[in-house]
Amino acid sequence: MTATATLAPWHREFPGLLAGSVYAVSPEARTAAALMMRDAGIDVHVDVMADGEGLPAGVSPAELSDIATALGPSRFDVHLIGSSGFVDDALPDVLSHAPQKVFLPWAAFTEERANAVRDAGGSAWVALWQEWDATGAPAWPTPPDGVLVMLIEPGTRARCRTDRLAIVRALAARLPVIVDGGVMKDIAPLCVTAGVESMVVGRALLSGAADGEGE
Repeated sequence: MTATATLAPWHREFPGLLAGSVYAVSPEARTAAALMMRDAGIDVHVDVMADGEGLPAGVSPAELSDIATALGPSRFDVHLIGSSGFVDDALPDVLSHAPQKVFLPWAAFTEERANAVRDAGGSAWVALWQEWDATGAPAWPTPPDGVLVMLIEPGTRARCRTDRLAIVRALAARLPVIVDGGVMKDIAPLCVTAGVESMVVGRALLSGAADGEGE
């Protein structure tokens, strides 16, 4: 992303329903992108990934600090992607910046970690990939404040799987639901109909996103 990059005009069709992923732009432009989205009434979503665990490099601690300083407390959300050990290492620093929501991997979503998020003033959401298929009742590791339903495998750039909106529909009557992964203008209405609270969007939202970056 360059200094002249803009938001895709279609974001105006979904007021209050979008969160922009700063991971979709190059590292040096992430704080500026966060401010641009805030000014447009779009939530700011930050992916912090476990480098060295087979995942691409996410938003760094320094970049997160810059974004948090620019936006202020409770003006952004953080998705931690990695092992339980990575979550334990990264969570204290993340919470020191007072995010509004923290999305934790299913395997790392324990009562202790969820309560740590809440004690820091945030809400604790569980990220769901293949842990539940809309059959029966979800066997939560511990009760979450909401669910981030991944429409692609976390840490990848696969094509959006709209069949997973059946999971969204099943969950939306129980808990707030956000979707993440490959959402574009033509897919967004399907997500809204399924009952989402919000949709995380990366490259489809941020024109000028650098090739090889983001979702």
